[in-house]
Amino acid sequence: MCAALGLDIGTTNIKVVLVSDDGDVLANSQRTIKTSRSGPVAEQDAEQLWTQVLEAVSEVVAARPALAQEVKAIGVCSQYSSIVPVDAAVQPVGPMILWSDQRGTDHSWDIISQHEDAFQTWIDRHGIPTVGGGLALGHILHLEHDNPDLHAKTVAYLEPMDYVTARLTGNITATQHSMFMSQLCDNRTLGTTDYDHDLVHMAGVDPDKLPSLIGAEEEVGTIRPSLAVKLGLPQSTLVYPGFNDTAALGLATGVTRSGRAGLAIGTTSVLVDSVPDKRTDLDHEILSMPALSTEDYLVFAENGNGGRVVEFVMGQVVHSNDVLANHQTDQTFAHFDDALARSGPGAGGVLFLPWLAGSLAPKANPNMRGGFINMSLDSCRVDLVRAAAEGVAHNLAWLLPHVEAFTGNPINDLVFVGGAARSAVWCQILADILNRPIQSANQPEIAIAQTAARQALVRLAVLDPERVMVSTDQIHEPQLANRSMYELHQEQFEAAFEALRPISEALVAFHQPKVVVPVIMISGDLK
Repeated sequence: MCAALGLDIGTTNIKVVLVSDDGDVLANSQRTIKTSRSGPVAEQDAEQLWTQVLEAVSEVVAARPALAQEVKAIGVCSQYSSIVPVDAAVQPVGPMILWSDQRGTDHSWDIISQHEDAFQTWIDRHGIPTVGGGLALGHILHLEHDNPDLHAKTVAYLEPMDYVTARLTGNITATQHSMFMSQLCDNRTLGTTDYDHDLVHMAGVDPDKLPSLIGAEEEVGTIRPSLAVKLGLPQSTLVYPGFNDTAALGLATGVTRSGRAGLAIGTTSVLVDSVPDKRTDLDHEILSMPALSTEDYLVFAENGNGGRVVEFVMGQVVHSNDVLANHQTDQTFAHFDDALARSGPGAGGVLFLPWLAGSLAPKANPNMRGGFINMSLDSCRVDLVRAAAEGVAHNLAWLLPHVEAFTGNPINDLVFVGGAARSAVWCQILADILNRPIQSANQPEIAIAQTAARQALVRLAVLDPERVMVSTDQIHEPQLANRSMYELHQEQFEAAFEALRPISEALVAFHQPKVVVPVIMISGDLK
């Protein structure tokens, strides 16, 4: 008998699963993470995050104590482009700076102004130029330049997946893959365990504060003995290098298969595919990153807020609590599918533009804003809910052909994971609007954590790599009857972006004058 733990560290939730040697989930647990936001600042308490991890692991161990004694390995994945500063004992010396935090953007831009060849050098070697908001490199530079006291206390700047593996083992490590958003590796060569000297020098990053790189297939180490005793796990439990949730999505959905792509709608919406070489399409915000193997690259296209904007509509429009009335409920999404079905395809003509916090791929603009258009006196709340779900799908449909052009391969079907995949009606909406079959994953809300655990079993040579991919509940085929209507809606959805862009930019400039338009905005979360 053999078992593994899978840890999924998202932006809003921590999910832990205990899987058997055949990859089945036999216990799972979840904890919520709080985020502090103020203007450009977005932070989380790194010590509290670790406490939540321990609580979630303890819960699954308590649920199956006998199986927990058979745990041979732990796999960790997380959101990314977030930075935790730690000391030599892997204790955080400051909060985690989240991927949505815009501090350090000015220092990233300074690299371009100080080195005339920097822009092209970063594209050629890494893939992303240093001109974006929310990038891990900017976060490191912010702490180095704007908080020198904290920088002096820091031994290493870690992405959340590397922070958790370091807390588990006491060993501070990272990989070319996990440090992707720090933009300091030459990604023309897969499997490198060295930072690029020129990139580090031009960025002005203190190399002594960077974690040592190891191979993605190596071991970080065994779990700390005292921690093993505390959690009820064997002291021989191996911890493998962490990876980001884009890579987990790629593994879970089998994107190396021809014609297959992965789709996740959590906090954000993301499309993932695979290519054999490093590529960059800055015009449409589509990039490749090193995968976990040394044979291919992951294509990731961050579509911007997805489930988050639907959650906003459900929480702030449908179930709001304000001076007008209190409509709050503990079951915000209890009648979500009913509302979608009651409105029907097309949402009574209402279109929802999901750019409530700016747009990403295929056209990035942090000053873009959205909302409902084409409302009439006949529009009702269920139409608004339906329009929100359709708006997220239209945004993905706008992105889909650009991903196909990037890879040079058609996408014939998509495997869908994330909390939104629990909604059968939303799955059908996506199939109709994207005009592609949608395969919804079994237990989609824990699919990423399950993938982390299954990948650990693969590394142990216990599980066949083919078993890492999630099983699917059902296939939702596009309905021809809705095609012409959705084509019209798609055309007007895309036209609305350009029509409303100058209006959004003018209003944002007035109400938020410090917001700037970067060439590229990359975030990193599927939750």
